Amino acid sequence: MSPGSPGEIPVDFHRIGLLTQRAGQPTQVPFLARLLEPTALAEVQDIHQEALRHVPEPGLVRSDSEAFFAYHFSGEGHTLGVFAEDRLIAYGILSLPAGPDYGYDRFLEDLGLPASEWPRMAQLTGVAVRPEWRGNHLHRRLCAWRLELAHAVHRWQIAAVSAPGNPCSWRNLLAAGLWIKGIKLLGGQQLRYLLHADLRGSPPLDFASAVTVEVSAMTKQRRLLATGYWGYAAVVEKNVQQLRYARPLPS
Repeated sequence: MSPGSPGEIPVDFHRIGLLTQRAGQPTQVPFLARLLEPTALAEVQDIHQEALRHVPEPGLVRSDSEAFFAYHFSGEGHTLGVFAEDRLIAYGILSLPAGPDYGYDRFLEDLGLPASEWPRMAQLTGVAVRPEWRGNHLHRRLCAWRLELAHAVHRWQIAAVSAPGNPCSWRNLLAAGLWIKGIKLLGGQQLRYLLHADLRGSPPLDFASAVTVEVSAMTKQRRLLATGYWGYAAVVEKNVQQLRYARPLPS
């Protein structure tokens, strides 16, 4: 395989570790993360529905169809699962669009990337953890593991969306190395941050230009994004969620 050419997703990819929280109580339970087969479809859907039932307000997490999950087992994507005590407790979907005919979210145009980057595009398009196992950083780990898989197949352009009212999601995406580069309406009505990273590297930020903005100040954030700022860090002051923005240095 020549340098820079895409390879195959490593089907033997796996990670092991220890879960230390269960329903808010200390525990020590081993976990195994691995790629899922289509036979896990019903379990993945069950976790998704359980997550939707625990969302504090409608619209923070999109309700995805059975067809969406099935497609990412057998179509343009893969699904990672985390097992504990022989039960699936979390999943994360990595979409690998082949091109503009991909039937779901297409963020390449939103990011202003050229069509030639379709073969390098990957999207983090769904993740959920059973409520009793939250607090073990599985969401953040699933972000990092999916970036590893994308890197393995030379999908350098990484995109994701996250509701401003869902700080757990966008804080984990920022921690994984993505930056907020836009704000969009998903499905025409659900407000989302658009996050992006280029695994080949991006220009460093000019921290002298940094400003801190409350997450609720969407107009100000849109203005910053329109003038070339990127959101790069989460801040909490007096229980108020805030974001830091800065401009990238000229390349």
